[in-house]
Amino acid sequence: MAESLPAQPSFPAPEATRRATAPEDVQELLHQAKYTTSPVEIPKETPLMMLPDGETQAFRHLAHSIVSRTLAHESEYHRTKRPELGQRDWKLLKRQNEISIYKRRAPKIPEQGRTAAQSKRPMALCVGSIAGKLEDALYGVHAKTREEMQVTLPYLSKGHVDCAMLAKLEGASTTDPYRQLSLKWHLADALSEAKIMKLRDLCTLESMGISTDAQGERYAYYLLQSVDFAGCPPPPEDSDVIRAHMMFCCIYRQVPGSHIVDVYAKGMFDLGGDIPSFLVYNSSCTLMLSVLGAMDSAKAKRLTLVALQKADNSVSSSIDDLSTLDLEDFELTTDSSPSGYSNSASSLSAEVANVIAAMPLACFRRATGSPVLGDSHLLSRVACAPRNQLWRPS
Repeated sequence: MAESLPAQPSFPAPEATRRATAPEDVQELLHQAKYTTSPVEIPKETPLMMLPDGETQAFRHLAHSIVSRTLAHESEYHRTKRPELGQRDWKLLKRQNEISIYKRRAPKIPEQGRTAAQSKRPMALCVGSIAGKLEDALYGVHAKTREEMQVTLPYLSKGHVDCAMLAKLEGASTTDPYRQLSLKWHLADALSEAKIMKLRDLCTLESMGISTDAQGERYAYYLLQSVDFAGCPPPPEDSDVIRAHMMFCCIYRQVPGSHIVDVYAKGMFDLGGDIPSFLVYNSSCTLMLSVLGAMDSAKAKRLTLVALQKADNSVSSSIDDLSTLDLEDFELTTDSSPSGYSNSASSLSAEVANVIAAMPLACFRRATGSPVLGDSHLLSRVACAPRNQLWRPS
């Protein structure tokens, strides 16, 4: 880490907006138009792209620089015992459980040099804590195939429509089983509650892993950064999809001797188009709260794997396509799993049934794409899920 911490970036002032309500007949027309737009072409199966070494190195450097800056700011916040943010400088946008999301209050004197594009990309700050282990935060978002992304994203985004894995740049190692650097594509109905007609898509660089800081303390990081990538060009102007832009970087630290993880994250979500600032902030809050969904996703994945192993009547069965390092082995073959769950399938039957029953229908699919779960015969049908498509790192 650098000897001196970089200065905190200035946060944009919110745009002056007011909420307007359209007449009922206009609202009805908007509602009908939302569901009668032209179908969106979605890449169901996208072959992984191979990038030149120079381009891969550029993406690696970009991810490292963003994570390093965020870690520097988090380290200063951590060093000062994670103080409450002052109400004079910060405005609370949303609080859920132990997570709080803020924006910096507008300065009395407008900042010089801010462009119109910057004003439409307000930065938000997320601080707080979540229950679980450091590894859970990454296990919940870890996905290396389109199928795994479809399982994971419903926990992280209410408006998820579709996705694709574009390229894998780095994978897991013996020292960091959660390491991943990849390019991904997302399609989302980001403003479904506001009845905005067009969908939003994202081309993002995703980076995650576990490391140690200059003081030797372990931390986990997770980054989503919009990038320009020739293999995923923006939709045409006459499309029903608008290219959005985002940045989300989160640092996690385990509270010593507890099952609590401290969270520090910065995020920005630019929806594209002429969108009121209050909707942009709402989207930023939703993005930040995905840290809560990651823990739910991790628990669901782990319990489902236990159920699958019980159905096979073998905890250590071999799978042909397993690599030398496998997150399932890492999570389930230790004496004590990271979240404190028992590795005994028989002791988890009731909990497995309850958790699986609460999962989104899209979470488990046959090879044809039809839902596997969703009725009263959950556990008996879990065995039908294709195990070789569930959460296997490269």
